[in-house]
Amino acid sequence: MKINVKMLDECGIKYDWITLYIGISVNLVECKELSIYALKELENNEDLDNEFIIEVAWGNEDYLKEELLSKMILHLNLEIPVPNSDIWNFEIRKLRYSKLNYLNSTIDDAGELLKNVEEVYADFCYPQEMEEFILYMPVEDNVVASSIEENIKRIVNSFESFLIDEKKALEA
Repeated sequence: MKINVKMLDECGIKYDWITLYIGISVNLVECKELSIYALKELENNEDLDNEFIIEVAWGNEDYLKEELLSKMILHLNLEIPVPNSDIWNFEIRKLRYSKLNYLNSTIDDAGELLKNVEEVYADFCYPQEMEEFILYMPVEDNVVASSIEENIKRIVNSFESFLIDEKKALEA
């Protein structure tokens, strides 16, 4: 499942064209999401005179992905961060948070939630900060072995704590 504008809106984290550019360039966001975001921008009376945004909002973006990304830089005057720089990684964290937040708010079954979180863990190149709530990762030495249900509850609580901390960090 790709990240969409609705997920980004619902998570409450500020995002912009650069977030979407990075998401598209690393295949986390589909190009069609630009139309939705462009419409939002126009509805908010922003960029009303930018022909590229108007074209994208109308859904006339029959571009190849690379062409679309190039046009974004040119027509939106974007300063794209270098891949793997601090700014780039911060935008990636926004995308990851939006997807994890979406999963947490839409999946009630703890086992199903954790399976989906494992997929996000893989999609985002196995970030170390997620290891403590990935079922197949080894547990810390100070965790006492308990029932499967207690372990799942502990892992879900760890995941929810991560979401709280991550949102604070992304809002700072």
